[in-house]
Amino acid sequence: MPHNPLPPLLSGTLFGASLTASSVYLPSIILSQLSLTSTHMLKTFLTASAISAIIIYITNKLGYARLPHRTNTSYGWFGAYDANLVGGLLQGLGMALTGACPGTVLVQVALGMGRAGWVLVGGLLGGMGFVGLSPLVRRTSGVQSGDGAVKEHTVMQRLKVQDETAVLGYEAMLIGMIALVDRLGLSKDGRSFWVDPVVGGMMIGVAQASSVLLSKKTLGVSSAYSDIAGHLSSLVRGKGLSGGFGNVIFAAGVMLGAKLASQRVPVVVESAPAVSVGAAIFGGFCSIFGARLAGGCTSGHGISGMSTLSVSSFVTVAGMFGGGIACKLLIDAL
Repeated sequence: MPHNPLPPLLSGTLFGASLTASSVYLPSIILSQLSLTSTHMLKTFLTASAISAIIIYITNKLGYARLPHRTNTSYGWFGAYDANLVGGLLQGLGMALTGACPGTVLVQVALGMGRAGWVLVGGLLGGMGFVGLSPLVRRTSGVQSGDGAVKEHTVMQRLKVQDETAVLGYEAMLIGMIALVDRLGLSKDGRSFWVDPVVGGMMIGVAQASSVLLSKKTLGVSSAYSDIAGHLSSLVRGKGLSGGFGNVIFAAGVMLGAKLASQRVPVVVESAPAVSVGAAIFGGFCSIFGARLAGGCTSGHGISGMSTLSVSSFVTVAGMFGGGIACKLLIDAL
């Protein structure tokens, strides 16, 4: 157990509550984003990333905590970011099949939604699969195949600009994208929500601030799945439980926050998507196995990693949503 389980529990609770209040936990919201019929999720995501980038910059500048960028992850298959790209594509496939990601499935389970329990089972199996296969595959994180070590992991390093300049440029880009979506009317899907997607993104930003303030780390969920797998493996081998429960407590906090928020704000409980148990388990497996392969999920790479302007996070998120959109359009066409 961590020295103090309260920080990860509190920050997880705030994150779960913010996901619930912002409505991005809904399978229909995730799937409509992938089918390009609504941008509610996109606006929430962009706002959360914009707020997070400011929080991370100020935290590092003041020296309160060191919130590092994310390095590339490679297994030497076809390039320096092969695992980031493949992991992102697998997560996109999982989202298209289930309407859930590693964080939102915890909210869906807490609210008793549809096949979410089976998606969670698949996610746990994905964590076990990754932990089991890791010793068999040589990971070369931070190494560019054939060209030596990758030393320029961030946009600032690649463009040779100051952190302030890069962060301001990132903020301007995100604000411009949100304004463009509003201008084109792409965010309307005919439904009303408890909070506007931008407000929802700000709430997730508050959860990011709480994680940084309380735990001195950024938001991320998928590591909890592999941690659980590691603890189970240790038990099976008769070694007992080891330390490192912070991520698991954070995930439990997400579920607690979702449950508490559902008792205070109007929430929608969906049974969609109508997938088989097998598809739900497979989708959950792909999401978590892909997240651990890439070193992060929609929260770890998307909200947090992109906010540090890490190139690996942009690659992972591009694979995630590009793969998800392609898979969803293919599913709809069949």
